[in-house]
Amino acid sequence: MKNCIISGFGRSGTSLMGGILYHSGYFMGEDLYPSRESNPKGFFENDVINGINEKILSEYDYINVRKTTESIAYRSSPFNPMYGQRWLSYIESQTLIDSFDDSIGLGIQKALAVPVFAYKDPRFNFTLPIWNRYLAKDVVYICMFREPDKTVESVLKDCQTADYLDGFFIDRDIAFQLWYNSYQRLFQTIDQDVRNRMIFIHYEQLLSREILPELSGKLEVSLDAGFISPELNRSRSNGNTPEYVQDLYRTLCRLSGFSMRL
Repeated sequence: MKNCIISGFGRSGTSLMGGILYHSGYFMGEDLYPSRESNPKGFFENDVINGINEKILSEYDYINVRKTTESIAYRSSPFNPMYGQRWLSYIESQTLIDSFDDSIGLGIQKALAVPVFAYKDPRFNFTLPIWNRYLAKDVVYICMFREPDKTVESVLKDCQTADYLDGFFIDRDIAFQLWYNSYQRLFQTIDQDVRNRMIFIHYEQLLSREILPELSGKLEVSLDAGFISPELNRSRSNGNTPEYVQDLYRTLCRLSGFSMRL
């Protein structure tokens, strides 16, 4: 079994990927978050990994970087997120993520000091440069994605129902921009060595199980397909995706070998 990191914007299938690996024998952390309506089979994340990434990203909150209260009319939003909300942080794609201190380094080293891990966090799209200082050269990277409009609709629903996002302001246009910034930042961050070890997977490729044989070979493990359920595909398209977002989605589809349906 090869260690792996699961990235991808939130609500893009990262939890489905996490569940498959968890039930195939991977360690994903202690005290995993409990399931809730948006993820009835679990999230496969915990506060240790999320907390490290939150600390890294806290330096890049929009109101701190721009030193402004512009557009900050709400208690919390992508522009001034609270703890736990930074998977929805507005970070411009050209932002260099290099915040680091000894506590972050020690936290990462401790997290990696287990036999076989698969850590999942949407924030990895931004924080991989810090983690890559410690990750071994045989780690496999999995980047999940799905149709941007379905992702955005799922994000908006989550923001209306999750207790920790109570009062968090976001709209459809901002959510599309967050989706774009996340994947664009990933592409600008990873070097060729990481790119060669990164598997881009469309959510539909997991639901159909078509990607599992290739993924099993890359990870050197037999993957448990029993976790996959058709009812997990619940999000609906709003039929309106900005062209700049579609362009990036086409690139992701090409890298995954998925035949896009827009």
